Amino acid sequence: MIEEKINNSLKELEEGLKDIESARKQVEKTVSSYDGLTKTTGEYVTKLGNITTKVQELVDSIGKDYDQKIKAFEKDRDTIVNVSNAASEKLSNATEEFKDSLSELKTKLKYSIIINAVSLVAIVVIILFLLK
Repeated sequence: MIEEKINNSLKELEEGLKDIESARKQVEKTVSSYDGLTKTTGEYVTKLGNITTKVQELVDSIGKDYDQKIKAFEKDRDTIVNVSNAASEKLSNATEEFKDSLSELKTKLKYSIIINAVSLVAIVVIILFLLK
């Protein structure tokens, strides 16, 4: 009976040791998985940091390019506005000069019509005087 109790106790101890060994292996697997997860997560965070850096560099590059294009556009716009204003001023001046020349021509034509009318009257008087 004592031997049986000892054997039963030994079997219980053996079962307990097996359970403890199984638990130890599970703890080792969990710790190993945690270490792997930590390593993988660290690599992932590093890669995300690199991507963030590259995206920021791209954003900075696009911003600089945009600023340069805006400056070039404004310069071109100012040039076009200045050239357009100068051309408009020249056209306005040419229009005024043409208007003045038309006014002078109009005055000359009036004098020419008056002279022609006076000449016509003189010719009519001479013809009438000659016919009498």
